[in-house]
Amino acid sequence: MRRSAARRHMSAQSVVLLAFLLAPHVAVAQVKPVVATAGVAIEDVSPRYEFVGRVEAVNSVAIRSRIDGFLASRMFSEGEVVRKDQELFTIESTAYEIALKEAQATLLSAQASRTEADRRLQRNRSLNRQTVSQAVLEESETARETAQANFLSAEAGVSRAELNLGYTRISSPIDGRIGLSAFTVGSLVGPSSGALATVVQTDPVRAVFSVTDRSILDLRSAAGGASKEQLASGFAISMRLSNGAEYPERGQIEFFENEIDIQTGTLPIRALFANPEGLLVPGQFVTIIVRQADPRPRPVVPVAAVQQDRDGRYVLLVGGDSKVELRRVEVSGQSGSNWIVVGGLDGEEKVIVEGLQNISPGVEVEARQEPSPLPSQAGNSSAPVSGSRP
Repeated sequence: MRRSAARRHMSAQSVVLLAFLLAPHVAVAQVKPVVATAGVAIEDVSPRYEFVGRVEAVNSVAIRSRIDGFLASRMFSEGEVVRKDQELFTIESTAYEIALKEAQATLLSAQASRTEADRRLQRNRSLNRQTVSQAVLEESETARETAQANFLSAEAGVSRAELNLGYTRISSPIDGRIGLSAFTVGSLVGPSSGALATVVQTDPVRAVFSVTDRSILDLRSAAGGASKEQLASGFAISMRLSNGAEYPERGQIEFFENEIDIQTGTLPIRALFANPEGLLVPGQFVTIIVRQADPRPRPVVPVAAVQQDRDGRYVLLVGGDSKVELRRVEVSGQSGSNWIVVGGLDGEEKVIVEGLQNISPGVEVEARQEPSPLPSQAGNSSAPVSGSRP
């Protein structure tokens, strides 16, 4: 009995010893290297240029009085949107109404004088030469011409008086937003008193920016030697606001200056932007982004994922069986913090960006997903120029 118990005790110790010896090997076999992966993004990598620009109103009108008089009323709220032909101010019209009546009376008198001169001339012409002398006939003709001239002068006086009376009502010549009123009701205003208020057109607006001569050459080269007119249609114009937000509307180049500014070495360009919400305000500084209208999508991968050996550049991928795969790639340059890949990837792979030092091709790994490469906010070329700010 004692011998059987001893044998069972030795068997148990052997099992424990064997388990102790095998346990580390089992644990090692179960641990896989942990790596971080990122999906291969497809991004538009066409050349991109940025310039500092300033918003301007397409139309800006200073509202002035064409006649002297006292302001009788102001018919708008400062800062509101006004429409074309909307009345803004009225000037006391009593004196101009009286002037119109006087001009009309003068016209009636001139008309009567002309009628009398016509009758005398016709009567003298109907008589024979023995009754009316040639001198009298000529005097009648002269009197008729003088009466006609007086009538035309009086007629012009009526038109002038009507025009001045119409100037007592001042309207907006354009749609836009009106600013502060420079005069209050009761103020004496006239042609020499300055602007009563200013109306600026807010939709659309114009963004003015200056481009260096080198940037113009780069743009033309990127567009295959295009002319300035072809550049206007071959490049997409967008805008970034001062808070970093992208403006939702796209612009259209409408004007190139015809010569380089010798002081700054830049060429002023104007682009037109719709502004339906009134987000853009004249005088505001913005960033103008110019890039090719036709996108060039390419796979991009983080710079950290691309390695190089004597055979060239490569990336390590995680395959469907969780094993590491080596893939040779061709790159054409960087776009922000990413490599632009022109060969070797099609955009559906997962590249390893962290843990590269602990793995090799064929090793089974445990992958955790990292965010895909960020879009290249900086673009391929950022070129703010000193001549952009006036």
